Amino acid sequence: MDVHVAKIDRAKLAALPESDRVLLLLLAHASNELNVLQKLILMMRKTDPPSQIIDHVEAGQTFILMRLLIGKLHEAWELFRTRVQSNRAISTNLLPKMRPPAAAALTALKQHFGAGSPLTAIRNKVSFHYSDKENLTEANFQQLAATEPLQFYLTQTVGNSFYHAAELVVQLSAINLVKAPPASAGDTSSPEARAFGVLCGEIIDVSRHMTELFGELVGMLGEDVVDSVSTEQIPDGPKLSTFELPYFFDENDQLPGSSNP
Repeated sequence: MDVHVAKIDRAKLAALPESDRVLLLLLAHASNELNVLQKLILMMRKTDPPSQIIDHVEAGQTFILMRLLIGKLHEAWELFRTRVQSNRAISTNLLPKMRPPAAAALTALKQHFGAGSPLTAIRNKVSFHYSDKENLTEANFQQLAATEPLQFYLTQTVGNSFYHAAELVVQLSAINLVKAPPASAGDTSSPEARAFGVLCGEIIDVSRHMTELFGELVGMLGEDVVDSVSTEQIPDGPKLSTFELPYFFDENDQLPGSSNP
């Protein structure tokens, strides 16, 4: 794998207007977090789980990471809105000069967030806060099917325990903030399943558009502060298509700071 190393000239970076310098660093910071979360989600199990318990905990693990990504996508849009759109000098200097893919990404993001994003609703009510001011936990607990098994999976090592009943309620809280499309002819799926499909599509699209837009802006803001570019070859990592990130780990290999119940 070739990695292009862009060496930043500290003096040139320091000479940028403060608003440009801070924006460059924040856009790069947000891009790093979005990339890591997207890759972690892609690393989730792709094969049939060997047991129902593993199916439950790894599906829950995936949805937890999805909620974190949802929150970060909302925060990334707020970063763009407050530090680019609201800054006339930056917006008039950068946005008209963007290449077509980034301009198209911005148009799509404006349409998404301008229409009242379900990602914003999930961020505000589920992903980043435990205050539950609208009492969604109780409301969605009452909506669980009477036949739904409620279980806690408890292990000797705290880090291996998973409170599946709580995750079911939180998942329902998030999914119910997404408008489910009407079922097509012959579709017997539940409204929750259709809403989840919509949510997954929204996350994929917004992630793609956000990273395209931010990458373009980082390149434009950083163009004059790069001192040199070199190329280094590093070993290829494992293929994402085959990598699987489990939930359970070997209890003989303790997490730092973990303790037994």
